[in-house]
Amino acid sequence: MRSSKQPCLKDQRIQCIIDATEQHVLTKGFHKASMSEIAKSAGLSVGQIYRYFAHKDDIIRALVEQSTQKKLQFMSSFLNKEKWLDRHFLDETEDTQKIRIMHSEVQAEAARNPVVFDICQDSQNRLQQHAIEILQTRQPNMSVDEAASRIEMLVTLTEGLMARWEFQQRPLSKEMYQMYSQVIDTILPDTI
Repeated sequence: MRSSKQPCLKDQRIQCIIDATEQHVLTKGFHKASMSEIAKSAGLSVGQIYRYFAHKDDIIRALVEQSTQKKLQFMSSFLNKEKWLDRHFLDETEDTQKIRIMHSEVQAEAARNPVVFDICQDSQNRLQQHAIEILQTRQPNMSVDEAASRIEMLVTLTEGLMARWEFQQRPLSKEMYQMYSQVIDTILPDTI
């Protein structure tokens, strides 16, 4: 019979591997994050990593899943248009920087690796479905197609803002801020 500490130790090791991978990806990218460096940072051997993850793609799957779970929990707030731009894109924190870098790295890897593409596609489908449900709860007369279109536009705007973060004038000009606000007002209708 297993002790109650064994699953906890296993979960801790898995999280250490995920955290170490994230740190290496943030500084080097996926291709330069070697399994030996990840193992060293996690305080494990490469062989121990392979007990939990058969391939680096499996670690990417775990990273994407953790991100997806956070986004699912955050979705209702994300779809609240009140001060949307201020809340999501005008504050530079270490966490927002990590999110942007990791998002870019995962997207780049998905463009090269069909396994990672499928992982990302599954995540996007789940996030979109959850967002549609939230919008339809707030706007019961909104069709699935309309909600999906609004979500797609919001994702496109969000990903564009993330990709252009370093190149955008700070602070935003009054005209740019007004334009973003108008777009958000169009995408996210007032609740009933």
